[in-house]
Amino acid sequence: MEDRRTFMALATALFPASLITLSAQAPPTASAPPRELARHTLTGPLAAFDALLIELHPGPGQGREHTHNGPVLGYVLEGRVRFGVNHEPERIVGVGETFFEETGALHSTWGSADPTPARVVVFMVVPKATNGAA
Repeated sequence: MEDRRTFMALATALFPASLITLSAQAPPTASAPPRELARHTLTGPLAAFDALLIELHPGPGQGREHTHNGPVLGYVLEGRVRFGVNHEPERIVGVGETFFEETGALHSTWGSADPTPARVVVFMVVPKATNGAA
């Protein structure tokens, strides 16, 4: 339970400042790769992990299934995102809404729900020197 509290405290502390920075940037293109915005080394019981903030531009349609080696908290900045884990029914996540994946969950549905790319900022706690991919 303490790890979850620590994770939520980190997400709350890092997330609002990132939105201010992101709002001043140019809109994404369809081919924009994931972009690391911030990485911070954690201490104490989470010393083996980094807090990672990235910006994604999911394209239209269906992305490939994948897992992450840490929890994922996402916030949709632009567009609408198709989201689902562990082959559960997909849901559409719109601007200002969030999604969450537990460590190791199968991200089975992913992509823009519209014909244009969406824009998402994602906060993850990942093992040091990794990008969150399992």
